[in-house]
Amino acid sequence: MLKTVIIGGVASLIAIAALFAGAASATGYLKREAATVAAPLAQEVAGDCVVQMRWVKSAGQMVQVERPVCY
Repeated sequence: MLKTVIIGGVASLIAIAALFAGAASATGYLKREAATVAAPLAQEVAGDCVVQMRWVKSAGQMVQVERPVCY
């Protein structure tokens, strides 16, 4: 009887820890901030240049990438 109570208590603690870990992961509490990656602008290119930004997925995280586009 005592053995059953101990096993049930340990199982419930593991379940509660998994529940909190899953909730923290789902809300983004454990994630690092997304890094912004910027490409250097080319000074030698003539014409109209704009900086194009887009979001890409890198290693499971969304990262903002900037790149120059010249016409």
